[in-house]
Amino acid sequence: MDHAPYRWIPITRANHPDRLHLSPVIAESIAITAAGGEPAVLVREQHRYLLLGPQDRRLPGIAEAARSAETDGWPTFVRIGGGSAVLLDEGTLSFGAARPCRDLTTLVRNFHELAAGAVAALRRLGLPAEFGAAPGSYCEGPYDIVVGGQKVAGVAQAIRQGFTLVSGMLVVQQDPVAITDRIQRLYREAGSAQQLSASAVTSLDRLLGRVPSTDELVAALAAGYAETLSLEPDDVRPDEWARAESLIQERRFPPPRTT
Repeated sequence: MDHAPYRWIPITRANHPDRLHLSPVIAESIAITAAGGEPAVLVREQHRYLLLGPQDRRLPGIAEAARSAETDGWPTFVRIGGGSAVLLDEGTLSFGAARPCRDLTTLVRNFHELAAGAVAALRRLGLPAEFGAAPGSYCEGPYDIVVGGQKVAGVAQAIRQGFTLVSGMLVVQQDPVAITDRIQRLYREAGSAQQLSASAVTSLDRLLGRVPSTDELVAALAAGYAETLSLEPDDVRPDEWARAESLIQERRFPPPRTT
């Protein structure tokens, strides 16, 4: 067990209903604090938005594709680490763990140690979750969390500014077909030939045969992470909220047009 105390920070409609618009960047803001020696694990709900990865931003038509997505109600932001396009909404629950890190050679170990709590949480719900790739899924990665070969959570990592942030998104009751189709449209409009498969993704409500509540999932994640990390309940600090308010403008894509 990692005995360094980790701040345990849930951000939900119950405790921060007026702050969910900062979901695209609040993990980064807390990770910056973690770089100074205060590691953290956070879980968060959010309003709907589109998150792009570095490779997506290189597509020739991505700016117009992002504007089209925003017209459909998906404001777009860019992520600071790896991964590619995902759509987050009320049918998902995000998680992340951050600690001081300046060593790129620890990338694989970081994935295993800082996402293990999410795998343990799903096992506590009775699901045989494990790390693995789901070929054809959106934002496919080798350290996603799969059940029976289908992706139920994407996991990505950023190492920068003295921290590592390993974060992911649980698909709780989001429709894999509709979401995959919308991301496929994004890529088509952006000029990418990438082909996605909705059958590579599933959701917790389908696996469990019921819709798990946010409280149940937050409790499962807390217990899962507590298997390997020492957690101390905490909340987002005023300077972290303020930093997030600044970052939310920096991470919007495309940047606002100027005249």
